[in-house]
Amino acid sequence: HLLLSKNLIFYLVVQLYMLKIPRIFLSTSRFPSSSLIKFVKELCLVFPNSKKINRGGKFLPSLVSFCLFNQATDILFLYENRGKPTTLVLVHLPNGPSIFFGLSNVTFHIKKKINFKKMSSPHVIIDNLDSDLGKRFGKIFASLFPQPSSKSTRVVTFSGRGKSIILSHHWFEKEGVSNKNLLLHRLGPNFCMHPFKIILGVIGEKEEKIEWTLTPFINSF
Repeated sequence: HLLLSKNLIFYLVVQLYMLKIPRIFLSTSRFPSSSLIKFVKELCLVFPNSKKINRGGKFLPSLVSFCLFNQATDILFLYENRGKPTTLVLVHLPNGPSIFFGLSNVTFHIKKKINFKKMSSPHVIIDNLDSDLGKRFGKIFASLFPQPSSKSTRVVTFSGRGKSIILSHHWFEKEGVSNKNLLLHRLGPNFCMHPFKIILGVIGEKEEKIEWTLTPFINSF
């Protein structure tokens, strides 16, 4: 019998989640500021096969129905306070879960002439999310990305740091005569996510079934 380590099993599960091609819609609260719109546009560069949709006057249930009709696999809702992105809600379709994150330390894309459309899907690194809850976060993050090409030069990292998860976005190029040296370039956006609630269903449902909420007793994920 072949014995597999827990880390190897988790790696294989993550790869399995990435086999399904995601289709992600991003939206905001009503009347978003220019800063929030910019943040959403940059997130569309992070997630392949993603699209910004205008909230308009739609209520959440009708917006979710619109996304389901258009065969979306996930929705990202972004909210702000005084022009600063403060909350991200990740909704996995069609049946949930919905995960709520606080946001902090948001930095935008460094202005470089990079053609993201010519870049393939990024490699995804899930780092230091070792608890059962952390692994669940890791599986959901992985499901947002299709399988990357072996030639991909982009990397998106989700790294656990205490009660926070840091998302960082980079691309790399090979240097040296033998191309063994890698030069890493920081892209954007980069930010900290602070998970504080998981509900079992989809946001906007009448009966909200809370699966998990952050407590002071949790030290890390």
